[in-house]
Amino acid sequence: MRRTAEEAAQTRQSILDAALKVFSQKGYHAATLADIAQAAEVTRGAIYHHFDNKARLYEALLGEAAAMGSDTIQQAMNSGSSFVDICQLILINSLTVLETNTQMRQIMELSLFKTGFDPELAEFDAARQQQAVTTVAAIAQMMQAGIDNGDLRSDLNPFDVARSFIAYQNGLITLWLTNRQAFSIGERAPQFAQIFLEGIVA
Repeated sequence: MRRTAEEAAQTRQSILDAALKVFSQKGYHAATLADIAQAAEVTRGAIYHHFDNKARLYEALLGEAAAMGSDTIQQAMNSGSSFVDICQLILINSLTVLETNTQMRQIMELSLFKTGFDPELAEFDAARQQQAVTTVAAIAQMMQAGIDNGDLRSDLNPFDVARSFIAYQNGLITLWLTNRQAFSIGERAPQFAQIFLEGIVA
């Protein structure tokens, strides 16, 4: 009997959920498709039906995190707030989601601490490097708009601000994931955003 599209989507999601669990427990390199199939209670053939290999499965997981991050940014952009308030919302929401969304947190932990170098991921790493360049350019464009309309200091280089914005956010994320008991990143997010913005607002 042919599976429905909904059933196929459910199986795919079950595989992704199992992969995140196994990758988180064993790390990317040590995890096998057999481990993931067992955790998902499917055959390896079912995994290959949805993903070409382990690397593609990993990429799909990080793609889910990227989509959640993009949604967070879009919600801030659509808020109708001022430019500075939008920047503040992006920072606050991007930090808070890690504490409120277990899947997002686990994927970030996997990417930062449990992947390491693996030749299988060389193509993905290259694409991610290019995406980082694109992201910096997009944020720099946003910061230039803030400079042009007088919300941000006119002496700032928009690319410097963009890179600082990303580095500040990523640094806080890494610090918190390293020791989540030290502080609540969600509770402190408004203060972190305020500290950063005080350095760039006009």
